Amino acid sequence: MILPLQETNGDLADVVGQKMARLGELRNKAGCRTPEGFVVSAAACQRFLDQLAEAADLQRWLDLPPDCEESALEQAAAGLKEYLARARSRARLPEEVARAIHAAVATLGKEHEGVTLAVRSSALDEDGELSFAGQHRSLLGVTPDRAARAYLEVLASLYSVEAMRYRRNNNMPPAGGLMAVGCLCMVEARAAGVLYTLDPGQPQNDVMLVTASHGLGKIVVEGTGGTDRFVLGRRQPHEVVSRSLGRKEWMYAPRPGGGVHKVRVPPDRVGAPSIGDAKLAELAATALRIEKHMKRAQDIEWALDEQGELYVLQARPLRIAPRDTLGERDLSGIADRYPVLLSGRGEVACRGIAHGHVCLVDQRPQLDKLPDDAILVARYSRPVLAAAMTSARAVITDVGTATGHLATIARELCVPALMDTEIATQVLRDGDEITVDAEENIIYQGHVDELIHYNLLNDRSYRDTPEFRLLQRMLRKIAPLHLKDPASSHFSANNCSTYHDVIRFAHEKAVEALTENYALKAPGLGRSAFRLELPVPLDLLLIDLGDGLVEGVADQSVVVRQVVSAPLRALLDGLTAEGIWSRGPADMDLDGFMSSATRSGDLTGPLAARPQLNLALVSANYLNLNLKLGYHFNTVDCYMAEQRNANFIHFRFAGGVTEMTRRERRAEVLQRILEQHGFLVERKGDLVIGSVKKISQDAMVERMQMIGRLIGYTRQLDISLRDDGRVEQLINSFMRGEYSPLSRRTEMQARAEILVLDDESIVCERLSDYLENEGYLVETLGDSQQAIDRLRQKRFDVVITDLKMKGPTGLDIVHFIRQQDQHTQMIIITGYATMEAARDAQYCEVVDFIHKPFHLDQLGAAVKKAAKKAARLRKHVDQ
Repeated sequence: MILPLQETNGDLADVVGQKMARLGELRNKAGCRTPEGFVVSAAACQRFLDQLAEAADLQRWLDLPPDCEESALEQAAAGLKEYLARARSRARLPEEVARAIHAAVATLGKEHEGVTLAVRSSALDEDGELSFAGQHRSLLGVTPDRAARAYLEVLASLYSVEAMRYRRNNNMPPAGGLMAVGCLCMVEARAAGVLYTLDPGQPQNDVMLVTASHGLGKIVVEGTGGTDRFVLGRRQPHEVVSRSLGRKEWMYAPRPGGGVHKVRVPPDRVGAPSIGDAKLAELAATALRIEKHMKRAQDIEWALDEQGELYVLQARPLRIAPRDTLGERDLSGIADRYPVLLSGRGEVACRGIAHGHVCLVDQRPQLDKLPDDAILVARYSRPVLAAAMTSARAVITDVGTATGHLATIARELCVPALMDTEIATQVLRDGDEITVDAEENIIYQGHVDELIHYNLLNDRSYRDTPEFRLLQRMLRKIAPLHLKDPASSHFSANNCSTYHDVIRFAHEKAVEALTENYALKAPGLGRSAFRLELPVPLDLLLIDLGDGLVEGVADQSVVVRQVVSAPLRALLDGLTAEGIWSRGPADMDLDGFMSSATRSGDLTGPLAARPQLNLALVSANYLNLNLKLGYHFNTVDCYMAEQRNANFIHFRFAGGVTEMTRRERRAEVLQRILEQHGFLVERKGDLVIGSVKKISQDAMVERMQMIGRLIGYTRQLDISLRDDGRVEQLINSFMRGEYSPLSRRTEMQARAEILVLDDESIVCERLSDYLENEGYLVETLGDSQQAIDRLRQKRFDVVITDLKMKGPTGLDIVHFIRQQDQHTQMIIITGYATMEAARDAQYCEVVDFIHKPFHLDQLGAAVKKAAKKAARLRKHVDQ
């Protein structure tokens, strides 16, 4: 029933009426000072009318058609007035409405001692396509105890003969409206009045009009006393072009005990200006801020309190007489009178006209400190620019589309936008004054007066229509996304509050279900789900959306040569290229281990109960890949065809197993490699998002191959990034095509002998298979005492032992080896890591201390390092 003013905005016009919706918008989004208060909603009015209809036969009056006779209208007005007067005399309101009003008034009274209220009409049709000026009641100086009666009196004005006739004359049902009512703290004004941001009589002039008086603004609105009139320049410093000071003998002031009354102005103030030049300049700047936010010339009511603080009381579109042929007369030949900087470049993403100074975004790292008249000019239409759109007058990009995120935000905020101009950042210089005509796709040098005034007078009334407001409210249930993190406990069906949430939740759960098993179990889907056999240890499930694979595939497993999808084939070419998928990536030091051991969350690796699967949705030209490699998460979304404008790649990489510093270094490597391949990149922490659009099919193939190589190259890249110097080395190595120095087995690997000790047989089997495939000689044991006996008989180059076993522990094995042999290298694997165990292992010179579950590649790196050291020591002994 009640909405505090601080919770209202322009989207709620069908709840609180246009008048209060705009006031809330100016307060909460445009940063204007307004009175404190609340709004009794249109729902409360409907509840009241429903209560009356139950007690009396009012429907015949409420349902009058727009073409009703005058006599029927007058009879309905008299009948409704009688019932409303009866209700008013008894202060009869629905209980929940009365309680809500009393509670809201009490809250205001606690916050503002001795407050009186302005109870103002805000009918749903008021100040929209029609002004309803003077048709409804507003009461000033209402004491808190009379708020409910004042509310009813304002409601009753909805059915005055004048208001009903006004609606009928504008082809509306005479009694068909609903009334919201604003209850605002009175501003005890020393001066007040009205400002027009354009001169309605001569809108082509670059001036504003101000009418002011002493005291409350009621005398200005009614026109019942002398006033001051000022003409102000629209450009800073908003000088007074002309002034006319009237004899202000009377003014309105609050009446003790409630209400307002006319009082005489003190003699020394009768001829004095009601407002000084400094405050006029402040008023002008505020008015232009409102005009900019509302995108249209404005009619503004304002007041100055006793302390000189400026309050905005109301703002609505300025009604100006038809411009006859203003557009045709003044807009023809503009290109001949003003220098044209760009014409017909790119596409219009949001129509409109704007004037201001160029802000080259790439030269301004702080987008929150832009000038008031900023026109954003950027190389790419990055989503990050959306944060600056609320203060921008226009946006222009070299690269981008009218269907992108930034263009969508521009249309939501009605910010003129030109995308894909290709050369705007080269032609427009930072600080240039320009006028952007996004109606005709032209950018002019300087201030084009004719266009700016045309824009302010342009009819934008569609935004005030009930249909448009309804669509805006519907979008609040469609567009916002609240479910963002699948790992959060908040990520559940019960917390879906918009259609976007539903789609996000369904997508995440669908991917989860698809990758849960090796094959889809849903009936009828087996024909399109396939396991892709790859020459690298990567499980990939393919869902063929159509023409992604060769015709006639019968088995559930396919090989690379059966893949027809152009984006996937290109990515696989890069992913499986020589030297990319190293079996032994960078070594992990003890710091790297300790950071990985403290990472939270599940690692589904080779030693886990179920192998990790990845999902690719493919068609002939499309790929959507969700790839999880340990703690690394990759997504690739790509469309690739001959038509250049349709092509795009979106790439996302996040996660890592080490501490944040190393993961951020890896993110820097990714960012710089992507940027060198023409990607627009955003980076935050260990998250990297890259995109490229509208490039040729050949260029798309090259970049998808590069993405494949990059995925393989960066699987455990952050482990090797022990210092900042490695960043440049790794970038240069990738750009030179030197992807991995560990891609081939060495002779040392073939000679090294390995002992694997673990009481879990599955671990021994998997490690044995992996290490033998790498060329090592491997023995496995599941009993630690047997291992000690075996170590007495034979010297091994490398011993891999579990930490926690029933007999002697892994540390016991380590100590035994160190007492017997200084050359054998040791690796501990464990699911029960502690700092004490790690320090003990370091004391015994253990090569690596690896936390379960882990990836075999990680272990392979440690084994290679250990075997290399053992070979070096053995060579030294032999010499």
